[in-house]
Amino acid sequence: MEGSNLILKNWLQQEKVFNDNLILSRKRPTKISIHDLRVAVKKMRSYLRLKQQLTGEEWKESFSKISALFKSFGRLRDYDISLTLIRKLERKELLSFIFFKEYLSVNRSLTRKWAKQDAIKFDEHKPDVFTEQFKLITGSNSDISEKIIQLSALKIKKAKNLAKHFQKNAHEIRKQLKDLYYWLKICPKDLVESFINMKVLDRVLNYLGSYQELSC
Repeated sequence: MEGSNLILKNWLQQEKVFNDNLILSRKRPTKISIHDLRVAVKKMRSYLRLKQQLTGEEWKESFSKISALFKSFGRLRDYDISLTLIRKLERKELLSFIFFKEYLSVNRSLTRKWAKQDAIKFDEHKPDVFTEQFKLITGSNSDISEKIIQLSALKIKKAKNLAKHFQKNAHEIRKQLKDLYYWLKICPKDLVESFINMKVLDRVLNYLGSYQELSC
């Protein structure tokens, strides 16, 4: 990756995480492989939104197969989380939800089989088309970083406008700030620190995540 532009470098890192966990999931999707693959997809998607801002290139249609796999793994993750939460509730409240847990377990087992098949059928070379596009991004890493800062300022402005109707827009605000976080993480640390406090941004994202879970 030596000599790569910084967006390409980070894209390739996430593509590797995606493919490594795809291989693991073809044997058996686990909580860890599901989580890591989905996080990689979220970052890849964010980098593609950044690329679109820089080049004007559309990407969603070409990304549809990866999005479908993401959703398949998301259904399995939902069952895993539901079972974890119901067991915590049982211990805390001294209750028993035997039949509900059985329902969740049966559906989780079926969903794991489907997710595994989706992983097996998935063409691991799908992300390669985007890799070639990222290679075409021009400009020095310094210029690209400055452009990311400019785009990040617009993200913050958009999030502030959305916050005027917070309850209605909470999900979209979190989405905008997630992009902001992923974009800034690929820039030089000293440049980012002069622009925003990343620890505060991280805490805000955690609060928004908790708010979303409680609102569901």
